[in-house]
Amino acid sequence: MAKRDTANLVLYVRRDRKQKALQGALVVPWQQLAEGASAFVQWHMIILWVRVISETAEQLPQIVRSELQSRCPGFLESQSREQMDNLRVWRSLEDWVTAHRFATARAEGWFDAMMYYAYRDLRTEQAWTTWERTKADWRHAAPARWPTLEQWTSEVLGTRSLANPGTEKARAVEALGTVEHPRLNRAVADLLESRALALWVDAVSEPRQPLQEPILMELRGRCIDLPPSPGLGPRWTRSLFATILRLGESSWCGIARSEGWYPALRYEVANHPRYQRLIHYNQRCHDEWSQARPQSCLTFSEWLEAADAYCAGRKA
Repeated sequence: MAKRDTANLVLYVRRDRKQKALQGALVVPWQQLAEGASAFVQWHMIILWVRVISETAEQLPQIVRSELQSRCPGFLESQSREQMDNLRVWRSLEDWVTAHRFATARAEGWFDAMMYYAYRDLRTEQAWTTWERTKADWRHAAPARWPTLEQWTSEVLGTRSLANPGTEKARAVEALGTVEHPRLNRAVADLLESRALALWVDAVSEPRQPLQEPILMELRGRCIDLPPSPGLGPRWTRSLFATILRLGESSWCGIARSEGWYPALRYEVANHPRYQRLIHYNQRCHDEWSQARPQSCLTFSEWLEAADAYCAGRKA
């Protein structure tokens, strides 16, 4: 097989897996999916901490044993002597965590979707980079004292440069150093709502037809002043969609660019489970309303509430 054919096949497989994961994401509310992905990231950091220590130590240190006994009751007792002697405990820990902490996600069919978002989480990239660098350092000399899980987590979250600089993730991680996490979260939430607003207008408006007065009132209430338009008012077009999006995001984007954390903001919004759900719900509205439109225009709050609650149904 030619090199180009192989590369195309790999790209196809990745896209196919992504589409399957995003379809699986529709099984549960996005809030549950986000919580599951965040919990998996936390466990992933723990597993990498266990791995980097167990691959360096001659035997599993008490500091690791104590943490595992506290967080994973019964896990160490279930390990065979051979597993403990080979110090492959971190592999068994991965299986244990999946079986005991994420059994519901596997049973209900959204485990792959949860994994997809967990591996899009910047903390996962930070954790792997920290693991690689720590393992390289410890090849020369093991530390006098093993880091606690709290120290390891702090080091992971403080990582600002990834192994592959210049990538989208690397730029986003670097930008994390210029903004406090609560402020970034607030900006992400505001931009998601701003994008939801544009998607709502797109869902309830008819192409090339004037926007209804309730829509214009909602936009004005959010300080989004559309360019003046002759006749009955602005007509719904793709360019107007882009205008509403730009006006709604301009404040936070301007601040983020001036302060140097725009790459982190852009990445977090684009890879947020809520954003993907809003897009799916918008498409569902188009599909259903192409047959019969609602008798009255849904308000933005009504549409957003329905979008946040939207699921495609659990798998049998």
